[in-house]
Amino acid sequence: MEIKQLEYFVVTADYGSINKAAEALYTSQPNVSKVINGFEKEMGVSFFHRTNKGVRLTQQGKKIYEYAKIILKNTNIMSLVIKEEITRKFSVSCYPSHMISRIFSEFYNSKKDENISLEFYEGTVEEITDHVANYLSEIGIVYFSENQLKSFNHIMGHKKLEFCLLDQREACIYVGEKNPLFEKEAVNFEELDNLKFVQPIKDFFSLEHHLDSISVGAINMDNFKNVVQTNSDNLTIDLLLHTDICSFGIHFMNSNFQQYKIHPLKINGCTECLVIGYVKQKDNDLSVEAEEFLQYIRKVLKESK
Repeated sequence: MEIKQLEYFVVTADYGSINKAAEALYTSQPNVSKVINGFEKEMGVSFFHRTNKGVRLTQQGKKIYEYAKIILKNTNIMSLVIKEEITRKFSVSCYPSHMISRIFSEFYNSKKDENISLEFYEGTVEEITDHVANYLSEIGIVYFSENQLKSFNHIMGHKKLEFCLLDQREACIYVGEKNPLFEKEAVNFEELDNLKFVQPIKDFFSLEHHLDSISVGAINMDNFKNVVQTNSDNLTIDLLLHTDICSFGIHFMNSNFQQYKIHPLKINGCTECLVIGYVKQKDNDLSVEAEEFLQYIRKVLKESK
């Protein structure tokens, strides 16, 4: 018995006509007749009553018909399983960052010929860690003030996650051409009171909550001008490019990836007070893809110093 015999038998029974079955099977009528006759001879029974109007199943044919359909269905499933390649998946969550987005694009280019599904999410620190805790993302890239590290690790313990340090960086001010400070290389803490800022939607780990500790009291938070709050990296970039608004952030920009005329200003007296790293499921090994993506980040961090 061959699968081809079962297929020709079932299609002929469904159409009630050898001629119509031949059309459906993209073959000739004599070929269908030959295959079915051979099947009947092999099994020692007749499966069809043949008339001038077509064919209909015999009692034996009706019994075999249901089994034949099940066999064909399972054969198709087996074929799909054998042919199907296992699609690997890598997902990452991150704070809104043009740099990380560019790194992700470079990572895609290295994987574009492979059978892999990639996912990229942005959010607050809380959203990022929730994504990892709920298995939406394998890793989450975050940065925050060093003096928050103890409380952050405490929260990660409750979520059964762990934080892995990648680097420590200075805080900086990002400005565009329309900002009067664009040509400067650095600013003093005292100058920040006169600037207008766009900042991410606040959460406990947002940078502006901890500027007092970073500046050792040099910044008066009552005078701090957060004129726009957003979770849109696109809006932040547009505001920096087309207005005098500036933005606090981590000093992490690689000239090879610099696409916009946005300039990072160092803050005089500010040390490497920000930690950047990733969160992962505690005690879980990272996938090959996650390790490779982190290598891209480590490389850019090293080159941007």
